[in-house]
Amino acid sequence: MNTQNAVEQKSTSYPVTKPGTGEPAGSGGSGTSGPGTLPVPEPPEGAVQKLKSERVQEELKAMAGWSLTHAEQAVENVQAFATPEIAGLYGAFAIQSAAATGNAVTVSLSGNQVCVTVLSQEIDGCPSEVSLPVLAFARQL
Repeated sequence: MNTQNAVEQKSTSYPVTKPGTGEPAGSGGSGTSGPGTLPVPEPPEGAVQKLKSERVQEELKAMAGWSLTHAEQAVENVQAFATPEIAGLYGAFAIQSAAATGNAVTVSLSGNQVCVTVLSQEIDGCPSEVSLPVLAFARQL
């Protein structure tokens, strides 16, 4: 009885040759076997796709009121509401949403105005540039 578990691995075919010979790797020198395959590494779990600054600007154009700030490490939006109470409710909503999704925000309240800053995710304790998940969260606010 075979008790081994099957493991599925993604791979992409690339022509692989022995250095200096032009023969396919893995062949016994006869050159009769086909090209080899090299596995394509998966990005580490939790890896964040880095966006080009042009792409960030395009995304921000579609997000009314949001702008890039803090050396391209955060996005910010200032909104005015009818009353300070409504502004406070919106600020609380932004904080609760960030806590529920694991995003970092700062919220400043001044009268009927709220400034929400969504900060980029940290990598090894250092802030990174704005990523798609940060923009997606900001868009939901």
